[in-house]
Amino acid sequence: MSDLPESVLRWARYQRELGLDEVALDAPLPVRAAPAIAPKAATKSQLPPRNAPQAPPPPTFERPPPRAATPAPRAPAPRAQTPHSPAPAARPSALAVPVRTAIPTFQSVQELSAHAQACTRCVLHGRRRSVLATGGPETSSWAVLTLYAWGEDSSRGGVLSGDYAKPLLDLARSLGLPDPSVAAIFACTPDDPSDTTIQGFTEAVRCRGHWLQRLKLSGARAVLVLDHKATSLARGPSANVEWPAFRGRVWDLDGLPAISTHHPSRLARQETLRPEVDADLRQILSLIGAV
Repeated sequence: MSDLPESVLRWARYQRELGLDEVALDAPLPVRAAPAIAPKAATKSQLPPRNAPQAPPPPTFERPPPRAATPAPRAPAPRAQTPHSPAPAARPSALAVPVRTAIPTFQSVQELSAHAQACTRCVLHGRRRSVLATGGPETSSWAVLTLYAWGEDSSRGGVLSGDYAKPLLDLARSLGLPDPSVAAIFACTPDDPSDTTIQGFTEAVRCRGHWLQRLKLSGARAVLVLDHKATSLARGPSANVEWPAFRGRVWDLDGLPAISTHHPSRLARQETLRPEVDADLRQILSLIGAV
């Protein structure tokens, strides 16, 4: 312990005086080199007693061997990609859903009729007996707007071509009017004409692009509208139509003057209505002659 600083030696001697014979240091402290001093002879008081038990050597501590590096956990193997089964196809609805695409602008009556044949814009397309959007000559100075094909119209291939229409057309010819171009509010003739739940304003709006374009393509300068139901649907839900008081009045139909009159099937059954229909046709003659 002679290579230890004097302060440490004094501390060690102090520990012995307290009864600690041996003092072990964990590690030597770095010290500066001290000048060499001749060792003094140990006095008798400084020598250890003869029969003093020898202190066991300080225990030596060995560092434990380094632990083996634990292997990194393996990443789980990717699962095999199984093809997903396609989603089951939606079951078709019992009722066909109307396809409400915009009605295009037609260049001819033939193009309009072809489009009406394939139209699915309202529920009538799933419950129709026939499809007729037009009748009469392609162009005329006046036009007739009716509800839908009637009587023999379907078999004859044109609206207002059945025998029921003969009294009206004959009366018009007797006044000097040419045969009119004809448009139908409903191109689809319903399978059950008595079912009015599928002949309302909703369906009329879906088909409006057809019959308005038919009137424009005809070049007509006035329109004769047949009966109360066709007049109501043509004017819209916001316009009240009191029948028969509304009959014979001039009203505007998308820029064209219009007159409402009795349906020819009613005229064929009630001859007393002939003077009223005659007066309405004369108004048509006056309107197309004044323009």
